[in-house]
Amino acid sequence: MLKKLHFDVRDVLRAPRLGFSAKKIWVQFQGLVVGLFGYGVLAYAALLIEGYTLGQIWYTFGALPLPLGFGCTLHWYSWIIFALGALWALFICLLAGTATAKLTYEQLRGNDFYSKKEAWRFARKHGPAVILSPIGMAIVVAILIGGGLLIGLIAGTGAVGAWLTTAFYPVIMAITVFTVYLILIVLVGLVISPAVVATTKNDTFETIFELFSTVASQPWRLILYNILLVIVAGIGLALLAAFVVLALKMMQAVFGATWGTDFTQYVFPQAGAYTYAFLKTPINIAHYNMTMSLMQTSLDTGIPMMELIYSVPGVSWLMFLPGLAPIAAQPGAGLQVAAIIYAVWTIALLGIMISYYTSTLYVGQTLIYLVLRKKKDDENLLERKDYDEEFPEFEVPEESEVGEEAPPEDPPSEPADEKPEDDDKAGDE
Repeated sequence: MLKKLHFDVRDVLRAPRLGFSAKKIWVQFQGLVVGLFGYGVLAYAALLIEGYTLGQIWYTFGALPLPLGFGCTLHWYSWIIFALGALWALFICLLAGTATAKLTYEQLRGNDFYSKKEAWRFARKHGPAVILSPIGMAIVVAILIGGGLLIGLIAGTGAVGAWLTTAFYPVIMAITVFTVYLILIVLVGLVISPAVVATTKNDTFETIFELFSTVASQPWRLILYNILLVIVAGIGLALLAAFVVLALKMMQAVFGATWGTDFTQYVFPQAGAYTYAFLKTPINIAHYNMTMSLMQTSLDTGIPMMELIYSVPGVSWLMFLPGLAPIAAQPGAGLQVAAIIYAVWTIALLGIMISYYTSTLYVGQTLIYLVLRKKKDDENLLERKDYDEEFPEFEVPEESEVGEEAPPEDPPSEPADEKPEDDDKAGDE
């Protein structure tokens, strides 16, 4: 049974609830693990080629190196390897987003039994359209920018080059404006292409056309709906994080009462230190940006934001996480292994929280595109029938049957209205 949509801003508010689904979160978690694993391997390879040791990389970056802003000097080939890792993570993210959007689309159509396996199969089949749509336009942008650099070189050759460049200023300005517009389309494509392909099964060119059409006809709704989506997704993540922090505090209290000081004084803090060592780079970046944002807000408003944040139960533990260090005292191997296992589950829990956030975003993008398609084309994509639903009697012949001769046709039968000959006359003859 089709789910009823309002086809307005109210549908965006449903994203946190629809995104809180085990299937969608698991699909996003799979994409997160595969994408970051490939990125980490290639990033480590780029740094190892430059002569860094595994110990140096781990101590500086953790499991997810990010040479930008850390004083690392890399050669061009190392930057290419690092860029390939980033592209791998982006491609897997788009595929996982397509699978999540497909699950959302089928759920809205009433097909609650659409499986994760089918969603991943759909994403792999239609992945080229999702990936090549923004990449194709990005290549065009790169060509146009390269042409601008070439024109700049010509203009710097002398007076004649400067005259020619200024003579074609209107044309150059028009191309520059078109380049900026293409960059906007590329950014929109990275966000909404999974939803477009999941709901329409478009190929690459049809997806590009749909991106241009959506941006040109519904720009303000696209912007405002996405701003609202980011807000409601952040609220949903904050609520989930609050429940997780309270659960951790309760578990710490219960285990401390029954397990004793081994858990409260070693396993729990040591697991936090291992978690920070593994995710050192993203945690440091998030901590730095959060701290700078709170300090700037305090300066602008005069409100002591840092004190307010630290007063929230559980948040101070997250804020001081980069200051954690492994405990000097080394108890028995049992507690050491317990701390490692606890850290692994803590990292998995953080991944699930991030997966819920990305699941909400892709669910919201699917809802936004359904609304925008209804607004601009007056078409409810939930009512669109697939080809096999519209023509259920159509069957594709097997490959073994292709090329075989058709069986001979039966001879035409006698018309039914002719009267049989008289039996007596037949006997006399």
